[in-house]
Amino acid sequence: MTARERIRNAMDFKDVDAIPWVESFYEETLMKFFSEGLPANEIAVVEWVMSQDGLQILNWPKFMGFDPYSYFGCSTFWGRVVPVDIGPIPRFKQRKISENARHEEYIMETGARSRRLKKGVTKTTWYTMPQFYEFPVKDKKSWEQYKVRLNPEDPRRYPKDWEEDGYLQFLDEYEKGPVMLSITGFYAFGAELMGIPNFNVAFYKDPELVEDMLSHWEYFTIESVRQAVETLKDRIDMVFWWEDMAEKHGPNISPKLYREFLLPHYKKAIGFLNNNKICRIMMDSDGNTQAILDLAIEAGITGHWPLEVNSGMDVRSLRKRYGKKLFLAGNFDKREIAKGGEAMRKEIDSKLPLMKETGGYVAGLDHLVHVEFTLDRFREYAAYLKQKLIVE
Repeated sequence: MTARERIRNAMDFKDVDAIPWVESFYEETLMKFFSEGLPANEIAVVEWVMSQDGLQILNWPKFMGFDPYSYFGCSTFWGRVVPVDIGPIPRFKQRKISENARHEEYIMETGARSRRLKKGVTKTTWYTMPQFYEFPVKDKKSWEQYKVRLNPEDPRRYPKDWEEDGYLQFLDEYEKGPVMLSITGFYAFGAELMGIPNFNVAFYKDPELVEDMLSHWEYFTIESVRQAVETLKDRIDMVFWWEDMAEKHGPNISPKLYREFLLPHYKKAIGFLNNNKICRIMMDSDGNTQAILDLAIEAGITGHWPLEVNSGMDVRSLRKRYGKKLFLAGNFDKREIAKGGEAMRKEIDSKLPLMKETGGYVAGLDHLVHVEFTLDRFREYAAYLKQKLIVE
C-alpha cells in the first residue's frame, strides 16, 4: 500500500498491510540531528518554483527544506496541504519592537505581541514557546476592526497557481501521505485572538461578543474553503482541526459552555464538509480532553491526536470507551521512547498489539519529536517500531 492508502484505511478502520507511522519534527531537533551525523544532503528538498518576486517569468530551483520522513521511514499528516489561506488578510507586519539582554519582543502576523528568549540565552531558541502578552481583540470595537481582515472572498486566499484541473490531477497521483485541509477550531480561534484567560472570561462577561466571533468564524471557515472543498471533495483525505483547548488536568472550557457555544457551529461547519464527502475530521489538541470528547464526537470529530501521556491520555482506555467512533493517533510516551533500549520497547509493546488488533490507529509519539532525542535513539526507535507495524 502507499502511505496515503495506509493512512486513509487506518482512519476508516479498514485493513492495512502495516500500521501507519506518523511523526512531526521540531526544527531544532533536526538541527541537533545534523550535528550528530544526520546526512543533510540525503534529506534536502530542492524544487523548481516560479519566481516569487513578480519581476521575471522564470522557474528556478529553490531549497525548500528537509524531508526526514522518507529517510526514517515514517509519514506526516501534512503530506499535501490544500493551500487555502485562513489567516488575517492583510497580515500584520511581523517585526521586532524591543529587546533587552534576555528577551526580544515582536508583533506577530496575527497582531498579537510576544516575548521570546534571545538566541544563546538557552541551548534552544524556537523550541521554547514564546510568551504572548497582548492580543488584538479586547472588546467589540477591536473585534469589528479585526473582522475586516477575515473576509472569505479575498482572492488572495488561494495561491497564484490555483488551477482546478491541475490540482485534481496532482492530488489524484499523490501517494506520500494524506491530502489534508487545515482548519482552526472555534475555541482555538478565540484564544488566538484574545488569549486564553480573556477568551474564557468573555464567555461569562460578554457572551454576545463570543457568539458574534464564533458565528463569523463559522461563516468565514465555510466560505474560505468552499471552492477547494467543492472542487476536490473526497480527494481531501482528512481535515486537521487545530483546537488546542486543554491543559494537563482537563479542558480549558466546560462541557456546558462547549455545548452551548461551540457545538452548533461545529455541526454546521463539519456538516458542510460531510456533504462534500469529507468525513475524516481529526482534532489536534494537547492536554486532557476526555471531559469533552463525547461532545466532540457529537460535533462530527472522528479522530484525535496527539494523546499526551503526561496529561492522562491513553489509547487503550480510549479504544475501550469509544470503539470505532474515534480513530486514534500517537500516544507513545516520548519521554520513555527517548530513553531507548528496554524502556522504549516496553512502551511500544504495551500499546501497539491492542491497536493493531482493533485497528483505527496511526502510530507515533504523543507529540512532536523533541530535542531531548538523540539521533541514535531515534534511529533505534524507528528500527524497532517498523518491524512491529507489519500486519501478518
